[in-house]
Amino acid sequence: MRNSKWMGAALASALLITVSAGSVGAAGTGSSTKVGAGHTAAAAAGPVKVKEGTAAWTVNGSPVSFSTIDSSGYKLYSLSQVAGEIGAKVILAQGGMELNDSKGLHTVLIKPGAKSFQVDGAAQEFTVAPVLYGGKVYVELTKLVTSLGGELEADSGAILSFARPEGAFDSLRWTADGSLIANKSDAELPVLLKFGTAAEGDYHVFSSDDNATELAVSPDQGWGAFSDETGLLHLINLSSGAIRALGTDNSVKTDLVWSADGKKIYFIQGDKQEKIAQISVDTGEVKTILADKVENKSELRISGDEKSAVYIVNVTGVAKNDADSTEDSLTVDYSKAGEQLYKLDLSAKEAKPAALTTSPDNKLYPEILAGGSVVYLSADAEGDAANTLKEIKADGTASNIAFDVEVNWAENVGSGLVVSGTTADGSTVIYSLDASGAKTELFRTAGDVSEIAVSKDGARLAVVSDGKLSVIQGGKALQLTK
Repeated sequence: MRNSKWMGAALASALLITVSAGSVGAAGTGSSTKVGAGHTAAAAAGPVKVKEGTAAWTVNGSPVSFSTIDSSGYKLYSLSQVAGEIGAKVILAQGGMELNDSKGLHTVLIKPGAKSFQVDGAAQEFTVAPVLYGGKVYVELTKLVTSLGGELEADSGAILSFARPEGAFDSLRWTADGSLIANKSDAELPVLLKFGTAAEGDYHVFSSDDNATELAVSPDQGWGAFSDETGLLHLINLSSGAIRALGTDNSVKTDLVWSADGKKIYFIQGDKQEKIAQISVDTGEVKTILADKVENKSELRISGDEKSAVYIVNVTGVAKNDADSTEDSLTVDYSKAGEQLYKLDLSAKEAKPAALTTSPDNKLYPEILAGGSVVYLSADAEGDAANTLKEIKADGTASNIAFDVEVNWAENVGSGLVVSGTTADGSTVIYSLDASGAKTELFRTAGDVSEIAVSKDGARLAVVSDGKLSVIQGGKALQLTK
């Protein structure tokens, strides 16, 4: 807002306040208002001397020099300038001013010369009354910013137009416009928040559909897909939040994976996760890919060329008993139980899955690389050995990928990998690994990292560390929550 001259002229006739050069007094009384640290406003014999000045802050990351006055020890800020910088609207109302934040969430009523003011209808009080001086109204900075839903950090000299949300966040998803969607997992009701990543505090509620928290994002990052409690698939526009049903099939669907061209969605199907199927995004038609009756499939991955699928089968124990099938003779053989990786050739008709592993370790985060190799995180089932990142090449040979950290997460990005691991001193390091095996450090923190999401181009990371959500770009962190 740049209307301080007009506002000051209007207020001068409406409010019982007069202004002279270098002083402030109450009209019709011949007295002035004395203000100072630890004191309440009190009448005094003469006009209060006012010292003009400026104060440097950053607003949403940009430097700003605010006009201020210092009246007997109190630093007050130009209301119109502060409101303009944080995007609030100011109008004259009831002999004072009405301020509204740009999201329409808060209304603040202020009268120069009066300590009391209202925030969303509730009475509040300034430490010192707002002052009309030199055609401008000056107020306490902190109470003005926070009353309008903003956030202020005095130590760092930073102001945000909107206070950052607090709480626990997970299920991070990037969108085509560079925004970030996150599930507020500790909310009483389901809620997805959408964060703009240009400035702290820029967020809004995106969706309250509890089924959308685990949405699978399309390759162009314009759409998300999720299954509801009936098994029906839905598409959600990641720009507008609009949701529409996809097809009419209501079988159980898990592990949704979009094809590279965005025309199909693959998924694991059935109450016992025994099938692999696909659905056409255009028609909603469902087609079965594999129905081998092997249960407990999970972690489905589809290669970029759609020629192969990789998934995990959780092999359970095998029950055995004697010829009479007596209860006493029943035993369960767990010798082959555990997670195993399988690969299916999608280019060959009636192809049968081929086992890629037989080892007893836990398999996590499988990925199909551009060259056909399969990479996964190997974790010792008993927890006695360190995690390792393993690669199974197209010819079936397997080897470890060497890292100077204990790997705890990996994701295929472009033609390489982004990998997170823990160092000997407990720090978390995130690397990018290109097709040649060369690695580049993207981020390092002493905090506990619980969630990571990589943008499509690999240039930005979304990280939840010590409960706080931040975006990392160019080695710099922008904290989105507190």
